[in-house]
Order: sequence, then C-alpha cells, then structure tokens
Amino acid sequence: MMLTINQIVEEKLKNMTIDEKIGLLSTTQSAVERLGIQEYQIGGEAAHGVVSREGIKTTSFPQPLGLSQTWNPELLKEVGTAIGNEARILYLQSGKKSWLTLWAPTIDMERDPRWGRNEEAYGEDPYLTGQLSVGLIQGMQGEKEDSIRLAAAPKHFYGNNNEWLRESSSNSIDPRNRQEYYLKAFEPAFTKARAQSMMTAYNGVNGVPGMQLEEIEEVVRDKWKMNGFIVSDGGALSLNVDEYHYYDTYAEALADALKKGIDCFVDDKKLVESAAKEALHKGMISDKDITKAVERMLLVRARLGHFSEYFEYDNVDENLLAGEEHARLVKKVTAEQVVLLKNNGLLPLNKDQKLLVTGALSEVFLRDWYGGFPPNESTIKEGLEKKIGNHKISYVRPHNEGELRTGQNPIGIEDEILKVKSKGTSFSLERWGYGSHVFKEKDSGRYLTYVKEDNRYVLHKTDLHDWFIKENWISADETNWKTWNFQPIGLIDEEHIGVTENSQSIAFIKTYDAIDSAVEKAKEVGVCVIAIGNHPMLNGKETMDRAGTEIPDQQLELVQRVYEANPSIVLIIVGSYPFEMTWLKKHIPAILFTTHGSQELGNTIADILYQDAAPTGKLSQSWYEDINALPAITDYDVIKGERTYRYTHQKTLFPFGHGLTYGKLTIQSVKISSVEWIKTEPVKLTLTLSNSFDYKVTETVQCYVRLAPKQQIKLPKKQLVSFKKIKLEANETKTITLMIQPEDLCFWDVAWNQWVYPTANGVLQVGFSSTDQQHVLSFKAKGEVRVDRSFKEPVHAERYDDYHKAFITVNSAREKILMVEVEGWIAFRNVLFEKNPAKLMIHYSAQKEGHLSIYADKERKVKIGSQIFKAEESGQLTITVQTHTKGSLYICASAAIGLQTIQESSE
Repeated sequence: MMLTINQIVEEKLKNMTIDEKIGLLSTTQSAVERLGIQEYQIGGEAAHGVVSREGIKTTSFPQPLGLSQTWNPELLKEVGTAIGNEARILYLQSGKKSWLTLWAPTIDMERDPRWGRNEEAYGEDPYLTGQLSVGLIQGMQGEKEDSIRLAAAPKHFYGNNNEWLRESSSNSIDPRNRQEYYLKAFEPAFTKARAQSMMTAYNGVNGVPGMQLEEIEEVVRDKWKMNGFIVSDGGALSLNVDEYHYYDTYAEALADALKKGIDCFVDDKKLVESAAKEALHKGMISDKDITKAVERMLLVRARLGHFSEYFEYDNVDENLLAGEEHARLVKKVTAEQVVLLKNNGLLPLNKDQKLLVTGALSEVFLRDWYGGFPPNESTIKEGLEKKIGNHKISYVRPHNEGELRTGQNPIGIEDEILKVKSKGTSFSLERWGYGSHVFKEKDSGRYLTYVKEDNRYVLHKTDLHDWFIKENWISADETNWKTWNFQPIGLIDEEHIGVTENSQSIAFIKTYDAIDSAVEKAKEVGVCVIAIGNHPMLNGKETMDRAGTEIPDQQLELVQRVYEANPSIVLIIVGSYPFEMTWLKKHIPAILFTTHGSQELGNTIADILYQDAAPTGKLSQSWYEDINALPAITDYDVIKGERTYRYTHQKTLFPFGHGLTYGKLTIQSVKISSVEWIKTEPVKLTLTLSNSFDYKVTETVQCYVRLAPKQQIKLPKKQLVSFKKIKLEANETKTITLMIQPEDLCFWDVAWNQWVYPTANGVLQVGFSSTDQQHVLSFKAKGEVRVDRSFKEPVHAERYDDYHKAFITVNSAREKILMVEVEGWIAFRNVLFEKNPAKLMIHYSAQKEGHLSIYADKERKVKIGSQIFKAEESGQLTITVQTHTKGSLYICASAAIGLQTIQESSE
C-alpha cells in the first residue's frame, strides 16, 4: 500500500529528534540518513531564468519587467515550465542536493520607477501582476496537487519597494492600500497557482519587520490557504537584531518569527540552530512550534519527489538545459515584450537601406544581478549583421577613447596595475549618468577596479557584475574622481593610483570622439539605429535606489547630434525602468523599448526592424514626464499620493498599457451580458475584432472600469479588470469573450473592515491601452452603500477615512499605533453617535505634552472638543464632543501622539 504525502511526512516527524528537526530550520538542511532525508540546500534565483553563480549555462529570458510587458499569462506559463525543467535538470546533476526551491517570482509592486530593483517585478497594477504570476508559477510548479516540478517562492511579502535603509526601516501602509494594492497582487499566486513557498521582505510594515508580520498567518495561511513553507529574506534574522533592533537577541527574533509563520531562516546555519536551541531552552518556543515548521518544509520536499524512488518530473530531457528549444521560446517571448513606443512610418525598414549602428547598448550584453550565464549573448549589432550583412552596416564605437594623465604624466597599465609611467594606456570611457564612469582597457577589454587591500587600481573582469561595483569612478567634472564608495582618488606615491585624503586631478585626454564619428557616418547612410539605455549594475540595483530616470547625458547628446545630421533614427532603449525622455518622444520618428536579459535580444530586434517579427509588448508601468513630481519613494500610499495610472494626475509620456505594433486591429463591437452588475455574477464581454491588413496582427484588448460610488470614497480613476492578447490572421474577423469578476470591482471599507461590492454608476472602457477609448459603455453596479460609521465598538485609529502627517508603527510594547505628528490629523466621516454630547475614549501614548482638538470640518473652524495630554504618559483620554447625531470628526494633534483605539462611551 502506497503511503500518501502526509503519511510519509508524519512517519518521518514521528521518528525525528528535536536536534534533527532544528537541523532543518536553515536553508542548509542537514541529512537525517536513517529516515531517508538527504542533505539539501534551499534557495537560489530564477527571476528570468535559473541562475548559476558558478557559471553553468542556463537559458536567459527578458527581465521580469519585460515578461510583464508580454501581457500574456499563457506564454509566461511556458516560461515557467522552461525554468522548472532547467531547475530539475540541475537538481539531478547536483545529486539531488539543491535547485528545486528557488526564490521567484518577485511580486512587489512597481509603484515608483526609481526603485533600484524595478526590473525584477511585474508592473504597477495588482491585477496584471496577479494574472501574470499565476501563469508563471503554474508553469514552474506544474498543476498537480502532490507532485510539483519546482517550488516557486513569490517575494518579498510585502510592501518592499525601496532599497535605501530597507534593512532597518518600516513602511506605513494603511488598510485600503494594504488590501487593494499590496496584498491583492500576491493573492492569486496562492489562491489560484498554489505557490508552495514564499519569501518575506527585509523591510518592516507598520513598525513590524517582514518576517514577523501577522499577515503571514492571518492572510497567507488562514485566508489564502497556502500549504507550503515560508522563508525569511537573506540574513533577515541577523538584521532583525543588528540593524532593525526589533529584538535584542537572535533567540527572541527567531522565536517570534517562527510563531508568526516563518519556517526556514535564510541565514548562517550555526546562528539559526544556536538561536533555536536557546529559544527552546528558555521556553520562548516549544517542540510543537519547531515541528510545525519542519512539517511544512518536508511536505513540500515530498511533493518535489525527495522521498520517492521514481518521480515523474525527474524524467526530463537534459538537452533542454540552455538548449535550442528554450532559445526559440526566448525569441518568441522577447518579441512579445518589445514595446513600440512610437512609429511615424519609419518602421519596418527596407533591407536595401544602409544603416549606422551605434549607441552604448548596441554591442553589449549586460547581465543584471539576477541574470545567469546564457549560452548565447545576442547583441543588436550582431543581430543586424546576421539579418542584412556587414557590408550594409557602418558601426561606430559608442564610447570616447583616450589616455589618463596626472599633470603632464601619462597613466597606464603595468603588470595589470594602474601606474604613472612614460607611456599611457588606451582606455574607453563609459559614461552611465549620475556621475558614474568606468574605464575599460582597449587591448584586453577589461575594466579598472579598486582593490582596497592593496590600495591600487588593477585590471579586473570584462564585465561589471559584483555585489559592489568597484569599477565605478564617480565624478561630476571628469577631473576630480572618487571611488565606488565615494573615497577621493589620487596619487598615493610617485607611481600608484589609489585612495588619498583629497582628490587629485586626473584628466582623460580624448583621442577618439564617439559622437563626432557617429555624426559623420550618419550623413552617409539611410537610417541610423541607435541603442541607448542604462547599465543594470550602476546607479540603481539591489541596495541602491535611483536618483532619477533621465537618459545619461552623453547618450542623449549622441542622439541629438545624429538627429541634426540625419533625422531618420530608430531608437532602441534597452532598460530596467521607464525613462524621462520628452525631447526624444517629440523628435525621434521610431522608438522601441526592451528590457535587458534576453539571450536573443539582438536577433529579435533585427527580426522586428524588418518585420520578420512584430513588437507586441504593452507597458506595465506609466512613463512620466517628470519623475520629480512623484511623492518620495518612501511614501507607500498610492491612493493619497496619487501613484500609478489608477490615481495619478501627472503628465505621462506613454501611458500604462501603451504599445503600438505593425498593423492595427479594429474593435467592431462590444456587448456586455448585463448593464446591471451584481456581486454574485461575473460579467461576460463579447467582442468582435477585425484585421484589415494583409498580414497577421497581434494586439492586447484591455478593459478598464471607472466607478462613481454612492458613498464618499476615493476610488481609482480607472482600473484594469480584464485583458486578452489576441492574434488575427490577414483579413480575419474574430469574436472573443472576456470575463470581469465581481471581486475586481470591490474596495476595502475601513468602517466595516471588509471588502464591499459598491453601488455605483460605472463606465467600462475597452481599447488597446489605458487611454484608448474605442468603446465606452455605461453600467450600474448594484452592491452595498455604507451611509455612516460608528464608534460603538473600539475602532483602531488606522481605520481613518483621511489623514495628514500620520503613519502607522508600533509602540515600545510592539502594539500597533497610529503616530500623528505635530499639526497632523486624522478624519472619520459620517460618524453616527449614540449620544449628544458624546464622550470619546481614545487610547494613546505620548512623549511630549500637547492637546487633541476635535473639529467638525477640515478647515478646523468648528471645534467640538479638546483635551490636554501630558508628556511621558499613556492611557485613555476621554473627550466630550458637542456634535449633531451624525457628522465628521477631524482629530488634530498639537504634539506627536500615538493613537490606538477610539470608542464612544456608553455612559
């Protein structure tokens, strides 16, 4: 009789000692050979392909931002399957010791393009992110209950969207933002795709570190029914004590995290096990707590086939690893993620035309931190040479070249060390914006890097790819330089260059001007293909947010100067985020955007330029005219801060969902199953589309809803509720159906503390982007209307209707409070009082003396109550409020005060 998965794990747990269980609490899991449990390493990366840090060749897809631009969940399922199969192959090749529990996908919301890890996630919309992650996870894992190919681990739960101080800071996220935006993006990964793992975030949310959030158990496990295991982020246990200072000891931190739902700690094995034993010894945790965590991990390992003699997913063709089948899939995915931002008729190109090819991204394949080692690194130059031949291409090297000098003395390479010598060395100078520069020796193609131990600059690798990019020379004037970590550079003795007390003049003497050369060649060709963009390891990456999103100065100057000589420019932007590019949008006739990462990028771009493939990507983020008009990156309130296409009033260069293609489809008609929408029934849309072109056209139908609710609440200007990517053959007409689910119209009501289907007049917009209104239909949503709210029961202050200068955190007892700052306020609208006058009991804590004043209006002209609070006190304030039976409350603070619950006294 075959044992079930649960029985297999139950049998092992029953026979394990407590020390053996503790040996499984870190990612380096010890073997329990007598019970058939093999040593196993949890973890690894698979953002856009399996990542081997040892250099094993694996397939590399476009970065996740690019994957999101496909708007194609079914295609992402194919990507996920490829990733899962390659991980399974590596698992078998490793002796079944690792590779099947990888940390992907990243479901953090891209509400701000300045985020250093913008390229790792799936856009700014929670609905789109949720649908795409379902496809990817289903492919990675397979869709069987007790048999999985790979355990996907969505990350970083939750509210993780800034790198600066991420290890020690907390983000304030109120109930509506939490439910409607940040958690909504994660939910389908578990409720629909059944993700078998999850990684929490470094940062805190509302004062609590990510690995100790109540939502791990209350939402992920209890509500979403996640039945896998959950890990902390790398080193989060150490950081909880050393950086966040949430607890004083590792034992305390581990105990709380274990009880809050963490099963596996991504940290030093000895530290984890020592902390667990101390916590157990001191009674902070029990054997039962440890057993529960280990059980969850062993259940997933059992589903992965770790305890099976024969397992279906082990029967995988090893030729798939970095093989041709996956390369063809990469090419298909790459074309579907390329966004044609603008085309004034220049594209597609004629193969008879001669081309100028140049730009910083024209002949390089740049790996990001979560990119692996692909079997092919197709550059744009190489792809075009294959497509039309070298003889039709004039390639211009995109970086200035020259020598370094200090005073009149040349600086060059001797024995791989940068020295003052009689003859200089020829370097190319790459300028990547925001003061970032790198020097590459022309002969070897290797970069200069700083070695702290010797205080020297030496030749290093041929690419920039390390946790710290020590090749970066930082300068505003290209004369006075600083190291990657802002230490002054100069002569440390008569011949060596290193860190000095003060910067010393080091000049770059130009011998080759890239822009002048490009301008001259531009006059001789029919079309100029210029590839520009960012370097994924500079100015913004993990641990480093971006100062801005402008095109690097020299790259912009290159395009502008070439434009003066020959305005027929195809601009290819290879990037990790949306760019500010007002001048480029206005002047350049054809602009495409692609992310980094694809091993087939050059070949695919060449296919697109000559219409052997079509660009069918759609933007998953808004491209703003002025990024500085956005709120601070640490402001997580997308509703009040008016972030993303759902709420913004900022001017955009290209809207969410935008993307042109070759040809155009027409939406001939849209029919809805009912003009009265109710909570219990999905709405069916029937669309008829036609293609009048003599070639196939692929487009993405997008459906947005705008609601005017009966109750006073700020809802999105519009929100995506359904989409479908569709291909029509030449001259074809096709009818398709789309469904709109009732839950996607709901909002979180802060008074009822639950999801509410609104009563509202609605508008349905159908088109090919968030601003394309090909068809607009009216409907009525018939749901609920809350006309008032009550303080009869205690209401936590975080459940406000509006606020100013307030944030959610915890007090010294780790209880949730709303900290209202000096001259800050919170508002509760349509409050129904039991009595008049009413007595409000407000639980508080304060460090300084002040007073709470309660007004009936935002302008603070009608004061209806007030009470003094004393310094260094906490407890309950009772404030008599002179009011009508129903009205608004604005609770204002003259000094900072922490508020907890508010309740009307029954006395």
